[in-house]
Amino acid sequence: MKHRRERRQQEFRDLVAQILSQKVQDPRLRFVTITDAEVAPDLSVARVFYRALQDPEAVERALQKARPFIRRMCADLGRLRRVPEIEFQVDWGVDRGERVEQILAELANGSDPGTDEDGN
Repeated sequence: MKHRRERRQQEFRDLVAQILSQKVQDPRLRFVTITDAEVAPDLSVARVFYRALQDPEAVERALQKARPFIRRMCADLGRLRRVPEIEFQVDWGVDRGERVEQILAELANGSDPGTDEDGN
C-alpha cells in the first residue's frame, strides 16, 4: 500500500506541475517549481509544496487565485477517482539544507556560525 500512495503522490505532483507550466497563464507563476505533494489516503486534501524565484507573497496570491482552475484541470487530466482540495505550501527544505551546509562550512573553516566578520 505504501508504494501505491507514493506513486499517487508523485503522479499528483507531476500533474500539478504540468498544469502550472502548460495551462496557467499567470506570469507570477512562471518561475514556480513544484517540489513535492502529500495526498491524504482518502484523497480529501493534497498539500503541494513549491519553490518560487519571485516575490513569495505575489506567488502565494497567484496560486490561491489559480487553485480552483488547477483543481478543475486535475479532474479533467488526472486519473484520480476523487480530486482532493489543494493546499499550497512553500518548501523551505532547500533553504534549510543550504543553511546547514553554510554552518558546516563555517565550522570547518574555524569561524563561529551565525556571526559576521567582526565577530558580532
